Amino acid sequence: MCGIAGAFYRDGFDSNVLLKMSRRMQHRGPDGEGFLFVSNREATPVSGSDTTPNCFNGRFSWLPKSPEFQHKKIQGGFVHRRLAIISTDESGHQPMSYNDRYWITYNGEVYNYPEIRTELEGLGSKFQTESDTEVILAAYLQWGKSCLDRFNGMWSFVIFDRFEQTLFATRDRFGVKPFYYHNSPGKFLFASEYKVLLASGEISPQLNENAVFDYFVFSEIEYEPKGFFEQILELNPGHHLSYDLKSEKLEVARYYTLPFVDESDAVKYSTAELIEITRSKLLEAVRIRLRADVEVGSCLSGGLDSSALVGMMRHLLPANHPLHVFTAVFPGKESDESTWARKMAGYADAISHEVEPTAEMLMHSLDEMSFALDLPIWSTSTFAQFSVMKLVREKGLKVVLDGQGGDELFGGYAPHLYFFWKGLQKSDRKAEMLAFGEDARKFKWRQWLRYEGVFRAGNTVAAGVYRKYFPGLNLLNQDFYGRHKSRFNKQDFRRWNDLNSRLAWEMDNSTLKSYLRCEDRCSMWHSVESRTPFADDHLLAEWLFSLPGKMKIANSSGKVLLREAAKPFMPNEIYARKDKKGYTTPNNEWIRSISPELKSLFEQSDIYRFIDRKKFSAAYDSFLQPSGNQDDGRVFKFISFASWLKGLNSASDKR
Repeated sequence: MCGIAGAFYRDGFDSNVLLKMSRRMQHRGPDGEGFLFVSNREATPVSGSDTTPNCFNGRFSWLPKSPEFQHKKIQGGFVHRRLAIISTDESGHQPMSYNDRYWITYNGEVYNYPEIRTELEGLGSKFQTESDTEVILAAYLQWGKSCLDRFNGMWSFVIFDRFEQTLFATRDRFGVKPFYYHNSPGKFLFASEYKVLLASGEISPQLNENAVFDYFVFSEIEYEPKGFFEQILELNPGHHLSYDLKSEKLEVARYYTLPFVDESDAVKYSTAELIEITRSKLLEAVRIRLRADVEVGSCLSGGLDSSALVGMMRHLLPANHPLHVFTAVFPGKESDESTWARKMAGYADAISHEVEPTAEMLMHSLDEMSFALDLPIWSTSTFAQFSVMKLVREKGLKVVLDGQGGDELFGGYAPHLYFFWKGLQKSDRKAEMLAFGEDARKFKWRQWLRYEGVFRAGNTVAAGVYRKYFPGLNLLNQDFYGRHKSRFNKQDFRRWNDLNSRLAWEMDNSTLKSYLRCEDRCSMWHSVESRTPFADDHLLAEWLFSLPGKMKIANSSGKVLLREAAKPFMPNEIYARKDKKGYTTPNNEWIRSISPELKSLFEQSDIYRFIDRKKFSAAYDSFLQPSGNQDDGRVFKFISFASWLKGLNSASDKR
């Protein structure tokens, strides 16, 4: 797990650009700093100031230090910041070379690398290290781009072919690891984070108003290749990119699409067989994600997803092996689930660590979190996650498992019921709605309006309905809102015909990826690797999407397969609970508490480009005092956006 960056210019550039990018992402890799400086076909490895002495990169000893190369004109180069997890000695340092031709800078973990290595050795490949990085290089040499089909894990990496003068970049299937790039005539840059590209001083931080609109109105982040910045693109999950340094030709292509069946497909297995196969695939996904040369712990909320992971970890680990779990608690609050987390920790004989985030801590950490997250967020639940990852690092661990993706795989969110009902035959639909209860028709009607009805009326009507239903949108500048109301046309309500089609959409470059971005930034800011078995094991995902939705939801209860498959690994109380709140915080209470301190934040940011100053000032006291405890995610977005924009402007001034 690491941070990567690079730059290639037609007419050359100052190597100090790479040094600045490296410094900005030190948090992603405090265990080592490496560079590759490229001029024509010559590739020179250079060790940074954070590099362990006498490092070995696969072919060359690390001789020169980066200060000797400051302000040297080069044509291109790689940056690598290392968080040492596998093969933690110097042999795993990067950038790494193979066959005296290919160089790689790599972020992630390919968990099945031992099996791939054995296969490659049978084909004649030779290895000098124990790292998965070298396995990726050998696999690329052996199979070319199709090597990606063999990888199970999370990754983003770039391979430089110094003979052909080409770059090959790729990102994992579901977007666990990030990859951003800038491409303009004579210039190509890439990095793990937006802030790293901006730190180069070569890219303007000009905002993309379409993305700002989608954030406030649809709560969408990075659903399109061009995100919040006009000059930065994202490589979508399941895609790879090729760039020819000579012709400056760039090609982006999809290499993976998640296959799924519809509700009418027959099931070839008995219920007992389905549970047993799912259990075996879950155990295998967790087993290979325990591979590390450092301690592996887990996040634990007390819900089904994280409890299942902790239970399976205990089942797979030796009986006397310590298992550390990390939980955010909110004593006395409705959102507190510490009782369940402690019950699971006791059942798994785990060492429990707890952190209690507060409103004061949120206010103190808001600007830091906004900078770390790289983009604005929706809810204070991310602050709880941020606090947990900080605790992980304070306790000396580098790796944790987390349950992100469980709802998207198994059908765990309430709206999933609507799409499930939509795909059923009339008689089955009636039975499932009866199981839901007397409010079933009202629930179905609300979901239809939300996902279909409002968009059938056209963008003008939809824009008006949204402003009426979400009063906070009236605080946006009228010109800004009106200028972008055509964005309502992009909401394609016809794409979801049943549960699997909806879940597959969530897995592919939409909601799950947005959550994974928070997972990546929260963990990596604290130099922690977060592994997500539900979100990146394609064999598990493909199995579950080969089953119709009625295998995932029954009697209007979601996650049926996960619940039954994980039953042997958790106490009966957690197996049977149906009141899980989700990863919630005392969001509204916190906002009410810190609202007086937030006034200066809005004045210090550039947010009034997008919101109406007069309306916002008049509505401030009521808007920043949300009633009740239900978090609708609309109020905190204004706070998060103001904090992020303030940090962005400050960083831009210092470039």
